[in-house]
Amino acid sequence: MKAIRYVEGRIVRLERLPGAIHLRVHLDDRCILSGLLKRVFPLSVPDRFIAIQDASGEEVAVLKDLAGLDSASRQILDEEVDRRYYTPHIEQIDRLKQEAGMWHFKVLTQRGQTDFYVRNWRDNAQEISPNRWQIMSVDGARYEIPDLEKLDARSKRFLDQLL
Repeated sequence: MKAIRYVEGRIVRLERLPGAIHLRVHLDDRCILSGLLKRVFPLSVPDRFIAIQDASGEEVAVLKDLAGLDSASRQILDEEVDRRYYTPHIEQIDRLKQEAGMWHFKVLTQRGQTDFYVRNWRDNAQEISPNRWQIMSVDGARYEIPDLEKLDARSKRFLDQLL
């Protein structure tokens, strides 16, 4: 088993070349031409332990925390993890109906109205902390209810069907 290489932000520089899909990651001793960034603990520790992988998905290093990154690299990292881990927060549930064995949600998020389907609620919705829920749709998108208690009464009544 290969040992994990932990690195400090001061030795990491990220760049995105014009028109490139992947990042270029410069470490003190190498350059990864098609780098990928993934959170090791995306829910519990989102700003620490960022895996740096090559194009084949092999882990090259783990960035311990974001301290020491230059501002341009920090901006690129923030954009990349936001794109990869974007999770809309559900502010209100406008409709919840069972259709063809799935639950059809029509919700309001911080970025507007959307709808999605959930198959098998018990397998695709988890309470990740008290009153905080994460929901996985059939297409793999994640949605979050940051605090069940802060939802309006109508939204809570809809969720009573599931909880």
